[in-house]
Amino acid sequence: KQWYQRRVAITAGGLYEIGVHIADVSHFVYPGTVVDDIARERTTSVYLVQRVIPMLPRKLCELLCSLNPGVDRFSFSVIWKMKKDGTVLSTKFGKSLINSCCKLHYEHAQDMIEEPDRDFEEGYLPEIHNSFTHRDLSKKINILHSIAKILRKQRKESGAISIQQCKIKFSLNKENSMPSGLGSYKSKESNKLIEEFMLKANVSVAEKLIEHYPDNAIIRRHSGPKENVLKETKKVLERMGIEMDTTSSKMMQEALNLLQHAPNQPTSVGLVVASLLAKCMSLATYHSSGEFDSPTDYFHYGLSMELYTHFTSPIRRYPDLIAHRQLQAILEGKKIGPMDFDEVSELAELSSQKKYASKLASDKSGELFLWLFLREQIAMHEPASVVDIGSESIDVLVLRYGVQVRIWRDYIGENIEFQAKEKHWAHITWPAEGDKKKCSKRYELLDNVVVIMKAGKQLFKINGALPRPDSTDELHVPNLEGFASEDV
Repeated sequence: KQWYQRRVAITAGGLYEIGVHIADVSHFVYPGTVVDDIARERTTSVYLVQRVIPMLPRKLCELLCSLNPGVDRFSFSVIWKMKKDGTVLSTKFGKSLINSCCKLHYEHAQDMIEEPDRDFEEGYLPEIHNSFTHRDLSKKINILHSIAKILRKQRKESGAISIQQCKIKFSLNKENSMPSGLGSYKSKESNKLIEEFMLKANVSVAEKLIEHYPDNAIIRRHSGPKENVLKETKKVLERMGIEMDTTSSKMMQEALNLLQHAPNQPTSVGLVVASLLAKCMSLATYHSSGEFDSPTDYFHYGLSMELYTHFTSPIRRYPDLIAHRQLQAILEGKKIGPMDFDEVSELAELSSQKKYASKLASDKSGELFLWLFLREQIAMHEPASVVDIGSESIDVLVLRYGVQVRIWRDYIGENIEFQAKEKHWAHITWPAEGDKKKCSKRYELLDNVVVIMKAGKQLFKINGALPRPDSTDELHVPNLEGFASEDV
């Protein structure tokens, strides 16, 4: 067994040795045990707003399989010898024993990226072990960051699509776990750094599995957009005055980039288009490689990768544990994998189904907590953008949180006049009220508006309303840079 203390080391000739070390769950979870039987039935952890329902027992998740700093932990490692431009010269895989020096939060790593020479005040960073210093950490993080940027650029140039959407997050009351505040997840350079090397590790493992077990390797495949939904979305975009080439992920991403960075373009436009495109995408699924006649069928559309698997999260995903066991069998020289085609295929299908169910549960949890939060508010006024117009309603996308709300004419006000050309425009007239005169406004697709959000009487139901044009509500479109990408 080898001992690794560093994620990055400089070797002779100015090359880098970079390792991704993943908790070795297979060291503790054996096939045929009760723990394994329950894990393969669940196949995934479920993430709700206020809690996580783990795939594995908490003692494994939080202690034995948590790579805590300053203690020895079993891991499974992918290690590259790499040039500074990201070119891989060699790859090796192995079971390892690591003793990490520090468990940084993303915010700490981001601080080191933004201020590489900063002297951090005592107590600001978590404890650093094994005689390393914060300067050692900062140096290595910035080496990783420089390579990650190159890898990300290469992925985008090859056609990877990054659909950035707002994703709501909640502050919770510590006593009762009820929502006390709202915010948005944002992806920063430190998040992207980790993402790039996780992706690279998954690809390296996928290539190794296919090389040795071409008929029953566990792979993750993404077939791309749902053609019927994409066709309708293109019609919606055309009504918005936007033409987009969707013949490939590369062309779609280039068009999206142009929209998001066009001069004098409202920042909301890119977010609305991203939201519409996300709804076109099918979900990625797990498979046994033998299910397909040609290796070209392994393709992952969203990542624009010929081959991909999941290896980096065996604590929360059973397919990753399958990949670990298959990789271990390869390292032990076994010509036949630990699972045959039928077993891998069956577990892959079950994992895809459970992954989808987990996503639905997570999404519904977010909807419920938004409703619970709004229930305690008089009303919430938020910037939004018009995405659809019906004969009796207007649909808007709440820009800060990525939530779509329908505004029915009945909720806009009493005695209003509502005229609409479906899918194009709506004209609303408000009557005189107190010292306010009769007024009206025309709403078209992509118009930025203020939406008044209230919790409805029915669970999950959110009612939307529009303020009068002569009200004092002001529209402040939030900064939309850096929101998290949709996980495909």
